[in-house]
Amino acid sequence: MVEKKHLTPIRLGSPGEDISKKDLLAILQRFKNLHLLQQKRIQSFLQPRQRVFLELLPLLFHQNVPLLPGFISSETPAGILDYSPTRQVLLHAAQFSRSYQYKTRALANHPILGLFLMGSVGSIAFTKTSDMDIWLCHDPALPPSALEELQQKATAIEEWAMSLDLEVHFFLIDHEKFKSGQDIPISDESSGKTQHYLLLEEFYRTAVYIAGRSPAWWLVPPQEEHHHTGYISHLLDNKFISELEVIDFGSLENAPPEEFITVTLWHIYKAIGSPHKSLLKLMLMECYASEYPNTQWLCSEMKKAVHGGEFSLEDLDPYLLIYQKLENYLSSPANRARLELIRHSLYIKIMGFANTEQDPQKQLYRTEFIKHIAHRWQWPETLLPEISRQQSWNILKATREHDIILRHLAGCYRMILNFAGQHVQSNLKDNEDLKLIGRKLHSFLDKKPGKIEFITTRSALQIKEQELSLVETSFADNQSGWSLYLGHVTADNLAEQSPIKNTWSLIELLAWIIVNGLYHKKLKLNLDSKTLSLSTNELQTTTEQLHDFISSRLDKLHLDLPSYKQPNQCQSSLLFINIGTEPEGERNDGRLVMSERYDPFSYGKSRQSFVQSVNRVSISNWGEVTASRAHGLDGLFDTFTDIFNNHRPPIAESDVKVICNTSARANSISQRAQSVFQTLISWFGQSSPDESPRYILAGAKDYYIFQRKNRTLHYRSIGTRQELLNELSQAQGVFSPTHIDPFCLEESEIPELLKLNKANTIQVFHTATKTGIQLYLLDEKGALFRQHYPSAKIDGLLRRYQHFLDNILNRYFFDDSLLIEHYKIRHNPSTILKYTPSVPNRINLTRELDIRVSGEHSASYTLYCNEKEFSTLTYGKRALSAAAEYILEFRQSNQRYPIHISDIDVPLANLGLENASELQTIHLLKYKQKIENRLNSISGT
Repeated sequence: MVEKKHLTPIRLGSPGEDISKKDLLAILQRFKNLHLLQQKRIQSFLQPRQRVFLELLPLLFHQNVPLLPGFISSETPAGILDYSPTRQVLLHAAQFSRSYQYKTRALANHPILGLFLMGSVGSIAFTKTSDMDIWLCHDPALPPSALEELQQKATAIEEWAMSLDLEVHFFLIDHEKFKSGQDIPISDESSGKTQHYLLLEEFYRTAVYIAGRSPAWWLVPPQEEHHHTGYISHLLDNKFISELEVIDFGSLENAPPEEFITVTLWHIYKAIGSPHKSLLKLMLMECYASEYPNTQWLCSEMKKAVHGGEFSLEDLDPYLLIYQKLENYLSSPANRARLELIRHSLYIKIMGFANTEQDPQKQLYRTEFIKHIAHRWQWPETLLPEISRQQSWNILKATREHDIILRHLAGCYRMILNFAGQHVQSNLKDNEDLKLIGRKLHSFLDKKPGKIEFITTRSALQIKEQELSLVETSFADNQSGWSLYLGHVTADNLAEQSPIKNTWSLIELLAWIIVNGLYHKKLKLNLDSKTLSLSTNELQTTTEQLHDFISSRLDKLHLDLPSYKQPNQCQSSLLFINIGTEPEGERNDGRLVMSERYDPFSYGKSRQSFVQSVNRVSISNWGEVTASRAHGLDGLFDTFTDIFNNHRPPIAESDVKVICNTSARANSISQRAQSVFQTLISWFGQSSPDESPRYILAGAKDYYIFQRKNRTLHYRSIGTRQELLNELSQAQGVFSPTHIDPFCLEESEIPELLKLNKANTIQVFHTATKTGIQLYLLDEKGALFRQHYPSAKIDGLLRRYQHFLDNILNRYFFDDSLLIEHYKIRHNPSTILKYTPSVPNRINLTRELDIRVSGEHSASYTLYCNEKEFSTLTYGKRALSAAAEYILEFRQSNQRYPIHISDIDVPLANLGLENASELQTIHLLKYKQKIENRLNSISGT
């Protein structure tokens, strides 16, 4: 421990009182001497090869020397007023360039105003693995090109530091901009605008002076703290100090209450990942907020000690100052648990989670420091040994500590919200950083079913459990769930131990084990289940697959605060089908039933689905891990649509992986499920307002139809083949191309002709059968019309359809670009060819009967056979019969072939429509078919 200073107190006078230049210089020297001691301690914590960094740091920014680290050009801004390297520094420089000789040069200006270390680097908590934040203060008048080159030099020096295994971050500081409150980064994690005053307080409390001008704040006496600006002006105006001697970062006067809120939320955010590192700062923010508006800043306490002359390096250690303030703040019995948590955090911050310090002398120094604190504040005798045993933390200890920390974080969150209600009038919703921090906090703190909880203390686990037990148990109302235990536990001896974790599903419990660092290759997992039949090998395989998925996806996320600008959406998913269950489909002798229909979604003649259960684990772009389970084929399709509708766009095939580990049919099941999802991506991956595709596949004895509705993917099931054909004939709001799965509608031409479907095109297909002509028609929006004509002549039939289509297209306001195409379907081999119906050279209009249906409403209509009129007004209910008789009499050959309607001109209501924009060809084709069926039924054709 360093000896305590006993120096003569210095009281600098207020404006109008005596102020001694000698006292001002003495104050500056006291601070610099203190910071020299801090530098020595920092160097003692570093490895010998790393110490050259701090030795050379000011020289590198004082001169541009080609062979020294960080050289960019001779024009890079360089020069620090009153800096002169020591002999030791020059020896270090000579190691890079033997010919190097330091030459004192008269500089017109010194653009580098100061170098300061910032943060924990100047504290007892600094270790050889800690990072260094460095403020590089420059002349505000530097042009952008010079600043860019200075930044390049700083980056190059960071890279050199990395070669020494030091993580260094430079921050270029324009003190005038910073003083005015402009948004300047002053740490590697925060912005100067959002956390200006409180981070400035941290700078004054923790900064270690390296070179350059002295902070003007040092010279403001404690009694003038709230008149910082005026006092510095008084010193400058009266020539007590020169502007070249000091750099003014501003005062802590009038710190706004909004900052207490943003900084507190920031530290809650940081505590999620490193609780013991952030809890001290978080509690300090709570303490500061409780004192508002008369906040007693710790940096002011440090300044009082230096001005008063009674101080030591240890007494002014930043973390000791925090602990001392919190010890007083939490002195009431009601805060005993919180105080103990703070003591734990202080110990861990100083000593680490394991005594990994290689140097016994350094370890002894830290041990003596923490013992000094324990003695000074009269910690219970058992507390320090108990805390020191943290090296033996297991998952039970870590989860208990996690629960304590969560309650503490939630309490701090409630406190700062109350503070906001009391002191803040402005709308904080406009604060971007606050929005993002709030999203992160809600993402972590909000619990919901299936969401995997990351325990904040998982990094503290020093013992890797060698054996865990997964036991299926009964919970409230005989609900089945899963519990995790240490060691080997079965359902028969549950009473002897308390569970570490309870979940709804096995996969959720495995995910919790993995995200919290309990899984390793040698971990033995015991399973005791009443409902699942899972071999040791299958359990191990499943766990390894889940571990590979979770670890690889989380490692790629690189979450930082800007990550929360995007909505929380699923980013990748892993699906396990039939965990612990075997698909049905075995014979009595145990052998598998084989079938030519090998679709695992609709297998064999019985159309059996082999999908019994689905367990899903998903990871969002916010790093949330969730687990869910579903049953049967509907459960799988629910999972698919949920992933699809809530996934971060664009979705890719690699974002979803399907696994089945059953002993039978595992590959066929997983490959089939993966294939279906890939088809969903290809058909629905990109949404267009001009299209609404359909994907149809067989599932068990049903058919499933996937289609978007209001930009959301849905599916529905129908029971029979006829219902499916009826579904294909339904009118669509927009063009709806349809993909029929290969295992659906086998031995039918329909899947193949649907592949040729085009928007704004009416496609007419025909094929000859043993009993006549089968005609299919796809309208401009993809609706399917079909009709069979026995003993019909192809060209005559097609000519009548062409005539009908020409008439309705001319009559109704369809798109002028609508086309009509004809195709012929051939068998053996199966092909679909373009077809052009023949046109007779001569049309005898007297032998062609044009039949047009017209009407005013659904109960009143008229048939015109050429110009002969048959209306319900004249013929009543016999209108159709009379028309049919006339048509048969008109035919000279007396042949009874089917009657064909040539044109339709009826109100929309007759077609079941209310709006003309809904009208499409399928409506008129169905109406045509209905009238023709009635006419042919009457005429016997």
